[in-house]
Amino acid sequence: MTDAESAGLLDGVAPSGRAERAELLEWLLGEGFTPADIRASFSPMLLPARRILGDDGSRISAREISEQTGLELDQLIRFQRAAGQQQVDDPDAAFFMRSDSDTAAHIKRFLDLGLDPDLMLAVVRVLAQGLANAADVMNVAALAAVLRPGVSELDIARGTRALAGAAAPLLGPMIEDLLRLQLRRTLETEAVNAGERAAGAPVPEARLIGASFADLVGFTALGEEVPPEQLEQLANRLAELAHDVAQPPVRLIKTIGDAVMFVCPDLAALLEAVLDLVEAAESDEALPGLRVGVAYGPAVSRAGDWFGRPVNLASRITSVARPGAVLVSGSARGQIDEDPRFNWSVAGSKRLKGIRNPVEVFRVRRVAPSPAQA
Repeated sequence: MTDAESAGLLDGVAPSGRAERAELLEWLLGEGFTPADIRASFSPMLLPARRILGDDGSRISAREISEQTGLELDQLIRFQRAAGQQQVDDPDAAFFMRSDSDTAAHIKRFLDLGLDPDLMLAVVRVLAQGLANAADVMNVAALAAVLRPGVSELDIARGTRALAGAAAPLLGPMIEDLLRLQLRRTLETEAVNAGERAAGAPVPEARLIGASFADLVGFTALGEEVPPEQLEQLANRLAELAHDVAQPPVRLIKTIGDAVMFVCPDLAALLEAVLDLVEAAESDEALPGLRVGVAYGPAVSRAGDWFGRPVNLASRITSVARPGAVLVSGSARGQIDEDPRFNWSVAGSKRLKGIRNPVEVFRVRRVAPSPAQA
């Protein structure tokens, strides 16, 4: 068996940690990891968990993946970049894991179904970005389950391997179920005329939607006063409340630190959601106040995000709203009939950054129930 010290695997380890590291290295070498594997790893104690998750140490080139899957080399490289994989200039360099070939094979099957390559590229990019965020949180949760006072590096290696082994079979079904759920919700809320679809008309590029942003008041200044962990808790709490109020046909599009974005073709439903959000934030003592902007107009959906004037306008209106206020552009106000659920007041004409002309805005409130209804 290779001796860890003679192989130089203890080089750079502080004297106080050498005995613990030597114990880990002896176990890793006994598990079949080579000195080269260990040297190449930033955190040797996580090597066993990585092996379970698909990194068996063997490597394959982009050209070999292309030949195995039938995905053209240039196209494969584009998808690898979209998935967030490191760019490798030499297509014959054995750099990628063999499991990366499985991913390419799945993409090839989707393309064979007739999906547009550019749109499939957008799908891969959005999935990779979203799953990267999920992986960050899952890694924190996994380490929290293993780390405890006095735990050794060997204990961490064994614990993360056991946890990865138990969790790995659950990952695919869970992600598949969540993706199916979101696909169903997207189909239910899609603002495309069913008759146009039945007649074979092309899907319109732009759709009329209501867009809204809500952000935490004073979040930037708060960052100078409280630790980053507390800021993260506030942002996570806002995201939780936003998920709670985003019931179909309202869609939560994204969270951006101290802000969240919604879209909905039904303006009344959107107003109900953001008013619910403001009320929920006001009842949560941990959260500062919220301010909300709403606009309406044609916008385009691309790669899970929305682009167009109502998105920009809603963001700018949010920036001038007072704490606890929901401000609505005049054009959006004009789309809503006199709905008994809402009470309106004129908030004036606002000059907004990046918007050429002043914008008339209205404040919307929920109509208070009468004593008989309360």
